[in-house]
Amino acid sequence: MFSLLFLIQALTTAAAYLPALVSGIVLYWLGQGVMLYFIASGRTQSFTDPGITLLVMIWAVIFLSYTLLLCYDCRALVLLAYLMILPYGIFRLSWRGFLGIALLTMAGYTTVVLVLHHQNRLMLVAGYELIIGAAFLISLMSYSLLGREIGVLREAYRRKNRQLREAMGRIEELAVRDELTGLYNRRYLLSSLERRQALANREGLPFVLAFVDIDHFKQINDQHGHKVGDEVLVELARLLRDSVREVDLVARYGGEEFVLLLNGLTLDTAGPALERLRKAVMKKSFSSAGLPLTVSAGVSQYHSGESSDELINRADRLLYDAKRGGRNRVVTESPDEEEDFSPLLV
Repeated sequence: MFSLLFLIQALTTAAAYLPALVSGIVLYWLGQGVMLYFIASGRTQSFTDPGITLLVMIWAVIFLSYTLLLCYDCRALVLLAYLMILPYGIFRLSWRGFLGIALLTMAGYTTVVLVLHHQNRLMLVAGYELIIGAAFLISLMSYSLLGREIGVLREAYRRKNRQLREAMGRIEELAVRDELTGLYNRRYLLSSLERRQALANREGLPFVLAFVDIDHFKQINDQHGHKVGDEVLVELARLLRDSVREVDLVARYGGEEFVLLLNGLTLDTAGPALERLRKAVMKKSFSSAGLPLTVSAGVSQYHSGESSDELINRADRLLYDAKRGGRNRVVTESPDEEEDFSPLLV
């Protein structure tokens, strides 16, 4: 719009400068087109400001200063256009960037006026120019102060958003984590189990579920107190987590019971792994009281098409068999309890 007004003003008052003004306008819009191309193509995404706001505003200031140099009679339009550039960056630039643009604008205007005076194209009236310059500077500084206040509010908004995202992340983490041990809780275990079942049914990949329970845990609480009992749970949870692969999952099922989902394993490979884990528990002293500890485990392999409850109940029954058989042992499904594992047709 301002390009059109400058052309009309030049036609009526400074026709001699019309070709140079048209060339400047074309060059300006070519520059704008290049910058818009880089923005739209995503090549500025790695920049702090992908919209290259500062560069766009500097280019506009240069164009307006050039226009003022060619067509001084357009001064009222140019001053207005200068001021209309500033709101473009009010929500994007930092305080320093905004102040820099304001000072660049004032410097561009002052330089053009001095050049025109030197070329005898403009007779300066000191009082008049002082009033115009002071009013222009005050307007620029007002925009700068407004930009600073909006920048402060924008930063506060970003900080609040960041804190809110962090709080939401903590809430989401608490929703799936056991507060004491830091392991996944039963809710997350059941949802992960459903996903694992769907993958197993579709791809035919086996997995094993193991129930691990601390032997005589009630005696630890009764004899040493719940604080020591909590220390035992935390240290055992850490041992379980460190003993499995990243693709596996360890969860606290409740109380002193833990569940392991061992992906890609069958009973032939899971049984020895649980035995090694059981022996590792026996070799370690737990809590500040240095207590010995043993665990019992029941291990079952997923059968194609069965429900989560069926798989969990089978592992729970095997855990009960381990307890009834004297504790400190791992009981796996016997071969006649297993079924051929084959993916369902989907």
